Amino acid sequence: MDSKVTPNPKSTTNQGEETPEYQHKTWSDSAEILARWVVDLIAIPVSFIAAFLFQFLARTGSGRKVLGALGFWIGTLLSTDGIWQTFFQGVPMFPWFETQWIGWTGWLILPLNPLFWISLAISALIQTQEAKTLRGKTPTEAKTEFENAKQFTLPEKPKNTIDLTRALWGQYKRSGMRERKSGGLLALFFWGFDITTTFVSRWPFKYTNPAMIIACLAYNVGTMMAGEMGYHIWKHAKD
Repeated sequence: MDSKVTPNPKSTTNQGEETPEYQHKTWSDSAEILARWVVDLIAIPVSFIAAFLFQFLARTGSGRKVLGALGFWIGTLLSTDGIWQTFFQGVPMFPWFETQWIGWTGWLILPLNPLFWISLAISALIQTQEAKTLRGKTPTEAKTEFENAKQFTLPEKPKNTIDLTRALWGQYKRSGMRERKSGGLLALFFWGFDITTTFVSRWPFKYTNPAMIIACLAYNVGTMMAGEMGYHIWKHAKD
């Protein structure tokens, strides 16, 4: 009876090693590989856009620093316009809610005017000081200051001693409070200065149309807050 020969799926080499036989790829396999390539090509720009946006959303992303810096300098420049008009009687730098402005040609010669740079420096100082009031202290900073202050215990008020002793006891009790109070007064000064220059240069209630009044109010608030928020974002991105 003849023995039936079955095909061997593997072949052997002269050294006795087994090698797989060549398998013919079907059209479905080729289509699957081609589809995978197409998907990978499509995923390249999508992945790039996702990574690009992540830089603006991540706390320490470089994009967030760029966004904060742009916000700070745009807000500073918008605030400079109010100082420029109020204190130096300059022609408005921007056309919004103004009857006239310096125009594009005026921007070419504006950097040659030293009063512009003085206005810009004052505006930048105001934005940074106002941003500190918005930012506040981190829990770590507050805890560190608390731990440092807690180690100073106050003895009882001295009795039957000279006035100098009681005066020094009072100074010891109130030490550090003057700086806190002066810092608050300084913040109120900068905010008041910014509000005054902004609304004096663009008084929203000169309009009779309610829509124009609301729009001018929103523009004024935006010019005051843009620099502070930009500095706030930039500072947090550095931490």
